[in-house]
Amino acid sequence: MPCLANAQLLITKIMNHLSLKSLAFYGVAIGSVALLFKVVSAYGETKLQAAPALGGSYRFDAQSLPECLKSDSLVLTIEQSGVYLSGNLRSGSSEADREKIAEKTPPLQGRWETQGLSLSGAVPNLTGCSDSTATGQNSSVKMRGIVEGESLKGKISLTDKAGATDFTAQKEAPPKPQKKEH
Repeated sequence: MPCLANAQLLITKIMNHLSLKSLAFYGVAIGSVALLFKVVSAYGETKLQAAPALGGSYRFDAQSLPECLKSDSLVLTIEQSGVYLSGNLRSGSSEADREKIAEKTPPLQGRWETQGLSLSGAVPNLTGCSDSTATGQNSSVKMRGIVEGESLKGKISLTDKAGATDFTAQKEAPPKPQKKEH
């Protein structure tokens, strides 16, 4: 019975500390937090939108490329972290090139904005597009575009002095993972 007496004493002490004023205060505080949460959630659902998923590889239509790349096959690989984008523009499509590029820091940096994406940077090894004939020269690339379904449309400029050229690129299906046998 001493245990029951201690429990009753504890309940009595708690009840003495809970007055009508403190209960009203805690009720108003909890209600205010719940109301504030509801207002912020409603605002977020109606006004805020996440950037669309842009990550992947886009193959350029050769007819829409600047003169120096008409005979080349260009692929733009985009990686995305929220609104921040990084990418690489490369000639050709060999799997070995993709693996080498994946290990390096992407040379193009940019972000998604409400009107589309923008990427810029110095891309190595774009044959025929650098100002110099020296090997290893980087081409300055600036791109702006919008994504419409599975295609990317926009403007690309391959040197600081050149005008922008319209381009169209189609998103490629992601490569299928290969099973490695032991």
